[in-house]
Amino acid sequence: MELQQIVERYAEAIQHVDATTQAVGQNRRTGSAYLPGFKTLDEEPAMRAIDDAWEHLHPGERRVHRLSVKYPTTAVPATTKLDHVLTTDGAGKAEEEWGIEVKRLQFVGDNGGNGDHETQKVLSPYLKDRGLLHDALRLREYGFTRRVAVVAWSFDYDATTLAHARYLHTAPDAVARIDRIQRLVDRNGPLHTRPLIEFADAILGLRSFLKGPRAQAGFDAWRHPAGGKGVVFGWEIRRPDREPGYDPRHPW
Repeated sequence: MELQQIVERYAEAIQHVDATTQAVGQNRRTGSAYLPGFKTLDEEPAMRAIDDAWEHLHPGERRVHRLSVKYPTTAVPATTKLDHVLTTDGAGKAEEEWGIEVKRLQFVGDNGGNGDHETQKVLSPYLKDRGLLHDALRLREYGFTRRVAVVAWSFDYDATTLAHARYLHTAPDAVARIDRIQRLVDRNGPLHTRPLIEFADAILGLRSFLKGPRAQAGFDAWRHPAGGKGVVFGWEIRRPDREPGYDPRHPW
């Protein structure tokens, strides 16, 4: 299976989870429950839900699908896990097919307030930020499946999406959340994922990390007032040591 189809499966699963999930996210600081919907699921429960939805929608398509798999090397801290391992081309091979690191991006939270860390989660080169670029480097050096990729998802907010959210959500607490997002958009302009995607695309390309074009698929997940239209995107990461003619003296 190619990465584009995997990204499409993620997007399809997100829509299914948003419509059906009974799970509710929780504020880590206050312990208060969020409104239901895919939007507020933390990364780990979101990935469990995506994995389950994929199996429900396309049973048996994957021969292997595992979450939070430890890297088999002491060069990576024991607490660091590979988010998603899956195989579609037959079981029993020496290595599984795909290893995927996942990022959940949030321009706004459950209450519609500003999310402050999305740019660094995509673009930061520093280990402390555990960003997408660092994930790509770790996969390039220590990935243990035949193919590796970084994948992320995010929601977009602009005048059109906010108008549709107001049409769908009329309860006072939902309207208050949409109003907060509206103020962010009015002050700063549309909150679109595309600029981050394009910056990451350029940086990963500059570092010769990419193996093939970007994969991308849209989704709709309107159950939460801060949800709406979103995008799943990702890149397959090169493993130069597995390419013909690789010379460790010239790893690029």
